[in-house]
This record gives sequence, structure tokens and C-alpha cells, in this order.
Amino acid sequence: MVKADEITVLLRRAPLFCDISAQTLEAISRKAQMVSYASGERLFSSGDSPDYLHVLIEGPVKLVVEQFDGRESIIELLQPVDSFLMAAVLTAKPYLMTAEAIGPVRVLLIPGELLRRLVGSDPHLALIMLASMGNQYRQLVRHIKDLRLRTAAQRLGVYLLQLAERERGGDRVRLPFVKKLIAARLNVTPESLSRAIGELRQAGVEIHDDEVHLRDIEQLRRFCHVDHILDQLDEDLFVLSER
Repeated sequence: MVKADEITVLLRRAPLFCDISAQTLEAISRKAQMVSYASGERLFSSGDSPDYLHVLIEGPVKLVVEQFDGRESIIELLQPVDSFLMAAVLTAKPYLMTAEAIGPVRVLLIPGELLRRLVGSDPHLALIMLASMGNQYRQLVRHIKDLRLRTAAQRLGVYLLQLAERERGGDRVRLPFVKKLIAARLNVTPESLSRAIGELRQAGVEIHDDEVHLRDIEQLRRFCHVDHILDQLDEDLFVLSER
């Protein structure tokens, strides 16, 4: 069993909780619990009651919706440290998506009732939660615009540029997920992704297995028609803090 002080250290790694007061963090740590999931196991299903906020500590998770023909559509791929579907928890409305582990996963579960009570009593926490949901909304709008305005190759190129930016601008990155999952996240078939990889060679991109070399980042940016507003990575949650 993970102790409260260990949970406090883990929560401080999460952008959502790294800037909250020690008193609020202690209240959360006392009630949070660590849960492990095996690959392929569901954390929750669409329609379930959001009894907990999930904070991903280890392992990858996919958020999916089921299509009318029974196939699944990947909405997002998550990596540590991240929290997800907070809006459902704060509004106490059923989940609209299913979360499934795509590898061994450890998650901190924070009781939704506790979180809603703390948001009502801690204005700074409430502002951070608002900033988080605002960033998630902006990411959703960007994703929709990306689907409407770009080809499969351009969407893949932007995805690789974002990976490079998270690696502090390096020209070599590693794909964090298998290509089948990345294809689903970009809303293309695996065959279309293969064609997109071939098309990106003209923009200086070399992909071998999961190793990616961006030989000319500026050329790739031009190929993808990178927009400084559409493609900007938001800083995590500090929008409304006093930093």
C-alpha cells in the first residue's frame, strides 16, 4: 500500500497538482489510492459514473469511443504524468469515453466528491481546474481544425514536430506508441500512415521502426503549414496561477 507522503510526491509531478497549496495536497493525498491495471484492462467504460479523477502515474492509456458498427475510435493517447476527463468528475456526469490500458499501468484515484468539495473551498485550486479544462478545450478545437485543414502526411508531420518540441527541440525522437495506434489517433488507416511516412521523406523525415530523424525541421514546418496559434503547445495549467 502506497503511503500518503509517497502519494504527495507523485502528485507533485502532475501539472494539475504541482502548484496547489500543501494543505489541499495533503487532503487529497490522504484519500487517494494507487491502482494497477494490466494491458488491455479497462479503467472505466463510457456511461460509468465518474467516482474518481484518474491521475496516470505509469504506463500508456487510450481514450476511445465505440462506433455504431462496434469498431472503436481512438480519441486520445495518454502518457504519464497526466489526469484525464476531469470535466466529467467535476460535473458528476457519466463518462463519454472508455479508458483502456495499452500496457501495464498505475493510476492514482482521487475521490470525485472530495475534489468537488475542495474546489468549492480553495479558489486557487478552482482556478487551476478551470485553466486545465480551458486548455483541454483548446486542444480539442485544434484537433478538429487539424483534421479539417491538413492531409494525413501533414497531420503526421505536426505530430512529430510536437514530439520534438516536448524533447526540447531535438531532431531525433522515438515514437511513443505503435504505428497502428498513432494512425488511429490521427484518424487515418495504417495503410494511409505508411503512405504519409513515404510522403514525409521529401520534407526531410526518416522513420525506421520507432526511431524518427527530422533532418530539416524548418522544411517540415513549411510542408505542414505550421501555424503559431493552431499548433502552439500550451504550457501546463499556469495560465491562471500567480507564477
